[in-house]
Parts: sequence; structure tokens; C-alpha cells
Amino acid sequence: MTEQPPLQTQHGANRAMGDARVEYAEMLFHEAPDPSGPPQPVSELTAQVQTSIFLAMYYEMRHGHDLIAAHLQALEDHRTAVAELTRAFEPSELLAAIPNELPPAREPVD
Repeated sequence: MTEQPPLQTQHGANRAMGDARVEYAEMLFHEAPDPSGPPQPVSELTAQVQTSIFLAMYYEMRHGHDLIAAHLQALEDHRTAVAELTRAFEPSELLAAIPNELPPAREPVD
């Protein structure tokens, strides 16, 4: 999983759940029989490890969707703020602040 800065939202719970599922799968994996030993049938332990990893991926994807939603909301808030700022001025006032003249030429340097 990638490291990302924490968001100031409730969406960090999905990241925490994903991390917990990975830790649980690692714990189960350490209880597994030695792979260099004789072959053994698929056990419930293997199924639990696989299920835990799939759940970790699920929570990580939910976390990604939550991040996208938070970023889209921040973008919409920014767009609204810019629209309000531009409505506060008349277009002629905004354009008047931009100089339409070229700056004076500099004197040649020897």
C-alpha cells in the first residue's frame, strides 16, 4: 500500500481496516506449515489468509475512492471561491488593472 498524508476526514477508517487485514493475514501466514515440508491439502488457514488479503485490497480501493471524492470536493470548493471572487469585480475593472503599454526602453549599455 502506498503512503499518503492523512486527510482530515472520516475516510481514514478504510485505510486502517486494510492495514489491520494485512497484519491479520501476516499473522495467519506465520502459523502456516513449513512450505519445504511434504505437500499438504489446502486448509482453512490458507482460505483465511486469502480472504484477509482480498478484504485488505477491498478496503484499500474504498480508501482510494474516498480520496478521489475528497479531492473532487476540494476542487469544487476552489472553483466556487474563484467564481465568487471574479463576480465581486466588473470585467472592465479587472482589465483596467492590466497595463496596455509597453515599458519604456532602457538606455543602451556600453
